[in-house]
Amino acid sequence: MKEILEADCFFQLQEKFSRIPFTQSQGWYNYMKGRGKEVIFYVDNDQDPKIGCWGTLQKIPFSKRKILLIGAETYSPDLTEMEFKSFYSELATTHDAIEVNSSNPYDIEFETGIRRAGFKRPIGIFDCPLTMEIDLSQKVNVNKNWKRNVKKGTRAGLNFEEITSIQPSEIKAIVSLFKELKELKGLHFELEEISLSRLLKSEEIRTFIVYDQANNPISASINHVNHPYCTNIFSVNSHTSRECGAAFFILDSIFAKLKSEKFLYFDFARIPPSDHATDSVYVFKNSSRGKKLQYNG
Repeated sequence: MKEILEADCFFQLQEKFSRIPFTQSQGWYNYMKGRGKEVIFYVDNDQDPKIGCWGTLQKIPFSKRKILLIGAETYSPDLTEMEFKSFYSELATTHDAIEVNSSNPYDIEFETGIRRAGFKRPIGIFDCPLTMEIDLSQKVNVNKNWKRNVKKGTRAGLNFEEITSIQPSEIKAIVSLFKELKELKGLHFELEEISLSRLLKSEEIRTFIVYDQANNPISASINHVNHPYCTNIFSVNSHTSRECGAAFFILDSIFAKLKSEKFLYFDFARIPPSDHATDSVYVFKNSSRGKKLQYNG
């Protein structure tokens, strides 16, 4: 295992991998740096890597120790249990503590290898390791409520646009929409203009906005693309968006655009089934009738 000291060098090595989770993308790295995070990069070797990852360091409360937080890995699809074990066994010796919350599709070789490297599932898991994936090579079989809301959006004269050159006004609009969503869903984090700007200006990030008839932004969707995969990172909606089906309208428009560009998969990036307010997010995503999948976690 080798630590890579330069971000550009790491992302050049990463280019050999066919699937890059958004939490390992350069855009997400830009976002984390914008939030002031300290980032560390690792690969199994720097000549022909078969696995690599980056993570952020966070201070452990009431101590001088730090924990390395890893959101996923990029690795060869044929990586074995022993190769996972070797990588994570070495990585475990480099930090006081390591937390892995991988957003890669579930892989039993990964599960076996990381457990044999000494990692354990936590007793309490706060992030649900489930997601929903849309197969864009097939007709998207949404339910009647989805179709009804898309028609409502069409009748309301909603306008769907991809933003290819992000302006400060659009960043402010997305932050404002997120504040409305945060109040509605009881979320516990913020979107900040500086870090969001760094994310949206990244090459592999695509941003879509829906405007009402008065040209007010009422819904936005931020996505990571790694053809043929597209993964949703943030979706934000105003209070008024619910009256005209904007949340359904924007996703339906994104699916159509991605299908026309030969994308094969759209990942909702986690679903939160629960018995409290966030369950409405699960109900909404489930109306797409996508396939439920498990992440490595």
